Parts: sequence; C-alpha cells; structure tokens
Amino acid sequence: MFLNNFKIISKINKNRRHKKFICIFLILFLLLLLVIVLNACNSKKNSKYFYFDKYETFVYNNIKETLLKSKCSIMWNNQREFMNGIIRKFKPKKLLELGVMFGGSSIIILNAIRDIKNSHLYSIDIDNSPIVGSCVKQNFSYLADKWTLFKGNIAAKYMKYIGKNIDLAFVDTSHFEPGEILDFLLILPFLKEEAIIIFHDIDHQITKTKGKGMRYYWAPYIIFNLIRGKKFYPSGTGVLNKDIGAIKLEKNQKRFIHDYCRALGGHWEYFLSEEHISIIKSFFKKYYDDECLIILNEAISFNKDFVKNNRKKPFYSRFFKKNNGTDIKLKNKRLR
Repeated sequence: MFLNNFKIISKINKNRRHKKFICIFLILFLLLLLVIVLNACNSKKNSKYFYFDKYETFVYNNIKETLLKSKCSIMWNNQREFMNGIIRKFKPKKLLELGVMFGGSSIIILNAIRDIKNSHLYSIDIDNSPIVGSCVKQNFSYLADKWTLFKGNIAAKYMKYIGKNIDLAFVDTSHFEPGEILDFLLILPFLKEEAIIIFHDIDHQITKTKGKGMRYYWAPYIIFNLIRGKKFYPSGTGVLNKDIGAIKLEKNQKRFIHDYCRALGGHWEYFLSEEHISIIKSFFKKYYDDECLIILNEAISFNKDFVKNNRKKPFYSRFFKKNNGTDIKLKNKRLR
C-alpha cells in the first residue's frame, strides 16, 4: 500500500515537473517571439527614413532642373537628394554651412528649409571674392530671405554672431588636414545636443575618378569616422557611390573631446596665417580645456616647419595657390 502511494505521489510530482518545464519553455518562447516581433517593427520603422535620398525628393526636384542648368553644384544627384532628405526629416531651425564657393549646397539647403517656419541658414567661407554665394544671388535670389553669408575669415571669427543651439551643420571645406578636423572643433561648442552634422567628400581619397593628389584628402574621412554618433549614408552598396554622410551626435560630446583634438596631430598639408592661428588659440582657450590647448600648440609648432619644408609637393601646384604668404586655398575652379 505504501509503495503504491509512493508511486502515485512520484508520478504526480513528475507530471508537475514536466508541466513546470513546459510552462517555462512556453514563456521563454513567447518572450523570444516578442523580441523578434519588436525588432522587426523597429527595423521596419527605422528603414522608412534610413535612406534619406529617398525621402521627400519632390522638394529637391522643384529646383533640380534649374540647378543643373546653372552648373552651380558638382555634387552627385544622390548626394543632393541625401542632404535634402536629412533636412526634410529632421526639420532643423538653425543651420550652419562651412564652405560655400558658388553656393550650390547653399541652394539645396535653402530650398529644403523654404517652408520650415523660423528656419535660417548661416554660411561661412574663408574666401572673400565676389564668386562666393554668387549662384544664390544670380539664380535663386527668392531663397535668400533665410540666408546670412559671412566670408573672408575662418568659422571661429563669426560663431559669436551666429550663436549657439545650431540644429544642423554642413561641412565641405579644404579636405586637406587640418581642414574639416579643425572646422568641426571650431563649431562643436555651438552645436545643439544631438545635432545633425553632414560632411561632404568623406571618401574622396579613394574615389577612382580622381587624380593622385586626392590621396591627401584625409580630413573629412578622419573626423567623420572619429565622431561619436549615429551615422547615415545614401542608399547603395560600397563607398565610391556615396562620398557623403551625416551624424546625429551622441549626448555629452565633451567625453570625446580629447580624441577629437588629438586628430589635429597629423601632418598638415597647409598652414594658416598668424591672424587665424591667433583666433584659433583664443577660441580653444575659451571653449576647451588645457589638454586640448596643449595638443593644438604642439600641432601648430610641428606643422609650421613641416608645411614650410614640404610645400613643393606636386599636388600643391594643381590644387592650391598661396595667399598672403602663408595661407593656401583651393582654386576657385571647385564648385560647391
């Protein structure tokens, strides 16, 4: 009798254990299924806007024909659509552009913010010649009511007039070191938390259609890949059909500031005027810590002699010209 009861109890306990295991298994399976479904939903949601060159292209198409006829922009079409899509999706109010030339990129930005209330573009170019922004004035003057142009000096000279809380910045400057690396550091204190920053020509150094001089185009590639944040690219595979990218900055960029400053420690391909060096040093003293200032001073000290002793490289004669003794700038044949 006792053995029979024991067998019955054992059988009941065994069944309970089986049921318990089955319940645990079903719960884990349902949790796994829930995670898969949520990931699929998020992926589907994110993919809708991931390829920004596919987003609200009709806005860009309103000016596409006129822009192409004007020959004001040498961007590839998917790059123009990409920049248009980024702006149309995030709806920035305060925008900054570094590197204007004839104004091709300015036109794309101004057209994209045309119906965004209280939006405004501030553009800066180191060149002071009449060609800077000329395409905007000649062909798209109706867009200029949301545009302020500064020219003739570096970004640090004008940032106090532009002010903080910049939602989106577009950087397309020299491409040679220190170039975009230094430009980024000169605008970072004025960017809003989680701002969007777009860099053009981030893969220029490996573009097959370019000459050997392009091997020195490292500045945008270095800083774009160094900056912490969510990266966006145009659609398509590989890198040679893109050459542009955007970053939504992570919060608290001060955590990474020493890494960004250290990027100045490479071989510079041009040197700045004494006036510009003075402005940059004052800027660093105001907005960055002692470590960044030390790195800057060391980079300046080394590259002053380095550039002087290596100025006669072949690509300089093709892409640069001397200006005021120490500055060298891109020839005005390049369009923006």
